[in-house]
Amino acid sequence: MIHLLYSGLGGHGNVFFSFIKADEEKSFDYEAIFAGVEDIREEYVTKCATNEIKWTYVPKKRGIDIPFNKQIIAILKASNSSIIFLHGSRFVMLARIACLLSKKKKKIVVRETQANHLKTKLEWIWLAFAMICAHKIIFLTENFKEEVRKKMGILYREKKIRVISNGMDLSFFKPTQKPATKTIIIGMQSRIVPIKDHQTLLKALALFHKNYPEIKVQLKIAGNGESLPALKILATHLKLDEFVFFTGLLNENELINFMQSLDIYIHASFGETMSTAIMQAMACKLPIIASNVPGINNMIQNNKTGLLVKIEDEIEMADALHAIISNPQKAQILQDAAYSYAILNYSNVTMFEKYKEVFNSLLNN
Repeated sequence: MIHLLYSGLGGHGNVFFSFIKADEEKSFDYEAIFAGVEDIREEYVTKCATNEIKWTYVPKKRGIDIPFNKQIIAILKASNSSIIFLHGSRFVMLARIACLLSKKKKKIVVRETQANHLKTKLEWIWLAFAMICAHKIIFLTENFKEEVRKKMGILYREKKIRVISNGMDLSFFKPTQKPATKTIIIGMQSRIVPIKDHQTLLKALALFHKNYPEIKVQLKIAGNGESLPALKILATHLKLDEFVFFTGLLNENELINFMQSLDIYIHASFGETMSTAIMQAMACKLPIIASNVPGINNMIQNNKTGLLVKIEDEIEMADALHAIISNPQKAQILQDAAYSYAILNYSNVTMFEKYKEVFNSLLNN
């Protein structure tokens, strides 16, 4: 099968390589197209070499890019793969054209990842085309599926839909013993783009320092993206330069070290489909504070597996941070419950077995 996924930071790569690692019996041969406006991550290149995966990087210009579309169609058409796996519905028409032009019979599987309430009109149109053109569409949660069903109306195709949660390598993302220090380390990792709410995170930290100057708290922000320059300016404006550290993009080994260095994980966002970062934080047994938005509030039970706070509410976020720091017993209860939930629900092996069933069904029909 050939996977078409984003070239830069995001959940696509995590899911793709977790998927491959879970396929211990090598049930399928893999090929990958990394496409997008960002350069391909060196980590992806290394992992493809390690796993002997044929790959291609196709850079894209912002906006309409006809040469890019032609190149994607040509690669998909020439591929010997029987399954085209799209990490998002954006390129479903290109995949369909490639299928029509190819002599080899190919099936299209779309894994839909964009949060429904953040979708643009164009993204809804792409999903509508997927309902028509794809052979299977994978949603990450039942809530997501129900939202799409209501939105799509007569275009909705129940027989094409399967709900499969993301999974990760739980032997890699796992708890570790952290040395006790006087400074509390909090952190967030994601693309630094407008759909994330890093601004509120910074404002909450500034407010926390104002209200509790005796408690030393540092914030690590991992990732890169178009909002980073403005975020650094805001950190300086809030006089947080000595408390906030921007790590940039991290490879997988650096990322696990980052997560295991934290005392508390905070995820400020305007919406997710299913947050890979939160899954990783749960698996690392961290107490979690996160925005109360779709794609997060169906992963975290408030006051059970984490604390949920309103978007753009720095007061509530700062209060949640103090609630965890000031009550170690509460923090322990939250992180234990989150860890147990991750072990039961987020195994990459479980994810792979469900996908394998879908693929075998398509290949046998």
